[in-house]
Amino acid sequence: MKLLVLGASDIFARRVLPNLPDLGVTALTVASQSGRRPDIPAGLPVAWQDDPATALAHSLAEVVYVSTENSRHAALALAALESGRHVIVDKPAFLELADARQAANLAAQKNLVLAEATVWADHPRPAAALAAFAAAGSAPARLSAVFSFPPLPAGNFRHRADCGGGALFDLGAYAASPGRVFFAAEPDHVACRILSRGPEVDTAFVCQMTYPGGRSFTGTFGFDTGYANRLDILGPSLAAAMDRAFTPPPNMALALELNTPAGPSTQTSPPADAFTRFFQRIFAAIRTGHGQPFADALLADARTLARLRQAAAEG
Repeated sequence: MKLLVLGASDIFARRVLPNLPDLGVTALTVASQSGRRPDIPAGLPVAWQDDPATALAHSLAEVVYVSTENSRHAALALAALESGRHVIVDKPAFLELADARQAANLAAQKNLVLAEATVWADHPRPAAALAAFAAAGSAPARLSAVFSFPPLPAGNFRHRADCGGGALFDLGAYAASPGRVFFAAEPDHVACRILSRGPEVDTAFVCQMTYPGGRSFTGTFGFDTGYANRLDILGPSLAAAMDRAFTPPPNMALALELNTPAGPSTQTSPPADAFTRFFQRIFAAIRTGHGQPFADALLADARTLARLRQAAAEG
């Protein structure tokens, strides 16, 4: 598999690049307007480009990974799809629902995989939580999340409106996706309020969503507090909790806390890399031609994010 990466982001350099040889990537092209050139794993051939359009025109890659500022995702993803390549986009894949729909339609027409890299659910713990509920004869009914951390450096693009910054765009995927993962549904009612703002963008928000069957999600997200990253999952006769839920470290065993009427217990998931597992699923879908579930997930989260933004704008 040959891979073209548009944007040499920090998340690409830290979490994706080191594992590319083990994923079966045999050649890499990186197009970075910033000129950043992260260290490349030994033995992996790499070509460097400054211009994404030039890279798309000349690279032999079958797969494109878009890892730029949020505001550039749509144009680059659509250009990559038009060129006949499978596309992975960092979250938020698209800032506008119309762009997400256009890209999904184009991918379907060309029989290409289109996926958003919202990878937290590829860690084993969410599946372990669902298995624990099934074993208890129960099912998740209430979700409560907190993902908030100290202010980002002043120069970070997430502070800039022209780059698609702000907490709702940057962290909205973590509000939109838990209901899809644990309820397999989209919300029937969405409420969202901005809690704090910087000079250009929102820096924290709170939301509450209800789902069919009396289920609900509540969440607080932002970059204006101390660090918290937790998801609580409640249902009849069982409560489960995950710390470091949305950014599970790849080299650490992580606990799934369970509480039943019989008392508390803990299941421990061995170290696992959610990014690697996500890319493994993507590459398998490319080989088999069964990529529609990725586009379906992207669209479901895009619809929920659009509703969160609308609710926040209405105040």
